[in-house]
Amino acid sequence: MPDLSIPELWNAFRRGERFAFQQIYQLYAKDLISYGSKVTSDVRLIEDSIHDLFIELWQSRSNLSETDSIKFYLFRSLRNKINHAQRKDVFFGFTNIDNVHARPDNYVIENDLIEKERKELLLRRLHKSYGRLSPRQQQAIDLRFRNHFSNEEVARIMGINYQSACKFIYSALKVLRETVHLVFAVLWMGGSSLAAQPLEVATLFT
Repeated sequence: MPDLSIPELWNAFRRGERFAFQQIYQLYAKDLISYGSKVTSDVRLIEDSIHDLFIELWQSRSNLSETDSIKFYLFRSLRNKINHAQRKDVFFGFTNIDNVHARPDNYVIENDLIEKERKELLLRRLHKSYGRLSPRQQQAIDLRFRNHFSNEEVARIMGINYQSACKFIYSALKVLRETVHLVFAVLWMGGSSLAAQPLEVATLFT
């Protein structure tokens, strides 16, 4: 299989190269499922939407424009497809996608930065704080820090303006930072060596 850059892989797919299509699916399917769970709790809808998305991509490949971020294109397309499906479905007729519960997921702090004897406390507190964020805050921070999109890309994927995206991201970070500071204060009083590393861990939120 050729070793292609992202733009080259996308262009090979647009030309009808099946290996490129398969590689795109293998690269992004898991990320799409994870992102879909931030948009809706309906697992079947997520799976069906991803399935339909890739079918439509293949069928319309020759009409697609160039892109230097396949991931961004797929995420935005998936959100639009889920939105469209929910508007069509009578069951979702009175459901606001922004109010659907999103499953908390511990991804903000990398485990290898946390000392073994204290990481459970920090992660448990962060998990609880993350769960208190609004679904939109969770979605924004997931896109920004787990999937590494810029603030502008987060806004476009979520279908909101740039200022709103920044507000969701920074308000979520404020909550998580406060949790980190509180935990380090507790650890400092308890004499843990982890308390000597607040700046190192805090940089993950900047």
